[in-house]
Amino acid sequence: MDEDGTPDTGFKTFAQVALLAIVVILLFVFLWGLTVQAPVPGSTPNWTLVSYRDTTGILVPVINKGDITARFGQDGNVTGFSGCNPYVADFLENGKQMRITAPLHTTRTCADPGIMQQEEAYYHDLAQAASVQNGPSEIDVFDADGNTLLVFWKA
Repeated sequence: MDEDGTPDTGFKTFAQVALLAIVVILLFVFLWGLTVQAPVPGSTPNWTLVSYRDTTGILVPVINKGDITARFGQDGNVTGFSGCNPYVADFLENGKQMRITAPLHTTRTCADPGIMQQEEAYYHDLAQAASVQNGPSEIDVFDADGNTLLVFWKA
């Protein structure tokens, strides 16, 4: 009680303001989480690799068109087939920026050593991703220096 005998409402007012501030902060955090979730590149989740940067740094066409695929899921995973093996990696896209973790994959070996080299270069290129340019029928993935790493076409 105050000196004049009235109840102390200062603490009660402070508690109400603090509670309101906590609710506003939690609401902001919730809404922020909805806006920064990884968007899916392009309008369809199925993509086919048409060219990649090989170990010499040259952008080359894939050996067997359609054999390397990517599906960018709503869950933040990119999955597909890399020529010999299925793979999965995490990805995060924020505007033009994109990061992809080193893919996890099975260890099946293909008889054609060229396919195996292509697959290893593809895995390396995925892990070097720094930015992306999305189009309605094409996705271009770039490294940190702006060099094209991967070119996908809509499947």
